[in-house]
Amino acid sequence: MNTLRMLALSPVPEEGAGCRFRIAQYVPALATAGIDVTISPFFTREFFELVYRKGQYFRKASLFARRALDRLHSLSLRRRYDIIYIYREAFPVGPAVIETLLAQTPGVAMLYDFDDAVYLPNTSDANRAIAVLKWPRKVKSIVSRSDGVIAGNEYLAAWARQYSDAVRVIPTCVDTTKFVPRSDVGRVRPPSDVGRVLSDPASRSAVGRVLLDPALPVVGWIGTPTTVPYLLSLQSIFQDVARAHPFVLRVCGAGADVTIPGVKVDNVRWTLDAEVSLFNTCDVGVYPLSDDEWARGKCGFKAIQFMACGVPVVAAPVGVNREIIQDGASGLLASTPAEWIEKLGRLLSNAPLRADLGAAGRRTIEAGYSLTANAPKMVTAIHDAVERARHRASARAPVPTL
Repeated sequence: MNTLRMLALSPVPEEGAGCRFRIAQYVPALATAGIDVTISPFFTREFFELVYRKGQYFRKASLFARRALDRLHSLSLRRRYDIIYIYREAFPVGPAVIETLLAQTPGVAMLYDFDDAVYLPNTSDANRAIAVLKWPRKVKSIVSRSDGVIAGNEYLAAWARQYSDAVRVIPTCVDTTKFVPRSDVGRVRPPSDVGRVLSDPASRSAVGRVLLDPALPVVGWIGTPTTVPYLLSLQSIFQDVARAHPFVLRVCGAGADVTIPGVKVDNVRWTLDAEVSLFNTCDVGVYPLSDDEWARGKCGFKAIQFMACGVPVVAAPVGVNREIIQDGASGLLASTPAEWIEKLGRLLSNAPLRADLGAAGRRTIEAGYSLTANAPKMVTAIHDAVERARHRASARAPVPTL
């Protein structure tokens, strides 16, 4: 079996969920299939941690210039590879100049992967100053020039099919041998267990509220600074629920401490090492979204992670959430404030129901959203793109004359 060499370009390093789950976790399975992967992120870990902080534009500009030179150097080596895999974009600003260059490299396939509606304008509050440099319309150009396109859900795939006939869906998935339920799912944890799961002080907030009241069930939200507005949209709902069913709201990844009057909030710092443990400290997961075009392009990944860990989820019925979650069977969907209040209350007051829905959610992830189920699809997508590129190259080759 001949080894295929693949260069995977990502804007974010493995600390970013996109690189970690859309590329890096596939590396062992791809190696087994004879595909050797080199991952090249644009942002370093240091730069990635800086991106969502407001201000510090000089430092950001300096790091950006340095990374731009490194990116150009890595692309000068592109002919060493059989295929270039682009997650979202090869370069985080400007038009598709680099992607066009890659698509025109003879004998090298280009496979494009996206898991958000990146063809829409969307810039974090911390980086509004560079919004004018973002170039979402380049996605159409990248899709049309690629030898294969992977979309994270059918909504994104339908958009991409306007510009390519080589589009397939591969959902963002998890390794279900790593994302596993805790042994006591559905039951109240003793204080010692909470302390064991989050014993590292680096995983806790400075306030140190992890052991605030270990007898209370924990409602968890894990996200990023850009998705905090979705969480805050539930503020009055949490207040209403807490009056009837006391709970701890565990918030992770918000970028700054969240406080909600009348609700016990535990702000936890996200770390890569504690990722699975953080999901396992929760009794209920929440995944709120607004019903707009950007949110409809999301891949439901936090719901997938909670469900893989056997944690029942209450989610907004937006986009792919309707496919992942069967309301009342593998999780709960809530549209109105009244539905959110009723369904959160139902789970918080019923540990056996939490266990049943958590187990059903776990089965859903194993069947359709696990690494085991999706690794063969990734292997096929890579081989198909390579074959398509080779066919394109042979069709362009001059016919020898006698």
